[in-house]
Amino acid sequence: MLNMQSISRIFKTDTIKTHALRDFNLNVKPGEFVSVTGPSGSGKSTFLNVAGLLDGFDGGSYELDGVNVKGLKDDELSRLRNEKIGFIFQSYNLIPDFNIFDNIDMPLRYRGFSAKERKRRIENALEQVGLASRHKYLPSQLSGGQQQRIAIARALAGEPKILLADEPTGNLDSLMARQVMELLHTLNEQGSTIIMVTHDPDQARSIKRNVQVIDGQITDMSIYAPLNNVALNKAHTA
Repeated sequence: MLNMQSISRIFKTDTIKTHALRDFNLNVKPGEFVSVTGPSGSGKSTFLNVAGLLDGFDGGSYELDGVNVKGLKDDELSRLRNEKIGFIFQSYNLIPDFNIFDNIDMPLRYRGFSAKERKRRIENALEQVGLASRHKYLPSQLSGGQQQRIAIARALAGEPKILLADEPTGNLDSLMARQVMELLHTLNEQGSTIIMVTHDPDQARSIKRNVQVIDGQITDMSIYAPLNNVALNKAHTA
């Protein structure tokens, strides 16, 4: 699904050269759930930007769902990103004046789907996150956890090959965070491929595979026996 080999990303100023990623190697198979951890400034966000085709890279190779992205033009990258990737952000990024249906509908309109197809996708996504009855609500009428579930529905409506989640529970209290994590685990069990950046060690521990990034390099790949829901709930409420 995602295969990075010897990826490097360098940011340059007149006097400083910063290696945000160096010799970065990662292979994620279809259906995997991978957590990415590391201290602030370690390269996690740069990795997500490269993985999400929001930023380029300076060396190495990157294949997304069998497509070599190196050398693709901006419009080709945009089309590939829209077709293959669903983004889940910490800040939800919902449009406050649009109701939930229209928030999910907007990116589908850009892809040129018919009204019938958009409606099918939106209803299916809202069912998956358990908020089908709230489609006429404004974001301000929902809790933070519900808004994040809507943001997940927006990503799911595109029927992406891979979900990239950047600290998806960072703005939530422990109860809402647990609910969002349970939803992500359910989506993974249903076949979704997910890569999630997190600072929460309990969340990382709940995911079978953890990748640790320090100074732009992967320093550890751990395979966990994931915490079950009971143990995960205890970890969050301890």
